[in-house]
Amino acid sequence: MNNMLTLDEVKNYLEVEQQEIEKFIRDGMLHAYKIGGVYIRFRKEEVLSLKYDVLLKKKKAPHAVSLGQKGWDFWRFNNFYIISILVIAALVYWFFHTNVSSS
Repeated sequence: MNNMLTLDEVKNYLEVEQQEIEKFIRDGMLHAYKIGGVYIRFRKEEVLSLKYDVLLKKKKAPHAVSLGQKGWDFWRFNNFYIISILVIAALVYWFFHTNVSSS
């Protein structure tokens, strides 16, 4: 019976929560077996097949990022530099504007 896995072992193999495993069972992507009418077990081959066929492809698939999200990420990572440049530009403008006015 070493080719049968418990629910905790499947969660560790697939690196998912129990709700997602239940969804895989409902969708027919993974079969659960009751042993003795109480204990739920999964075949190791099916779990590994699901991991390599479905989950690894899902991780490799690029997801689309909107232009707004890209802009927000740019602002979030560079806001210190943008604000610093604006402050320096304002100080330089103020410095030259006050020197030209007083001359």
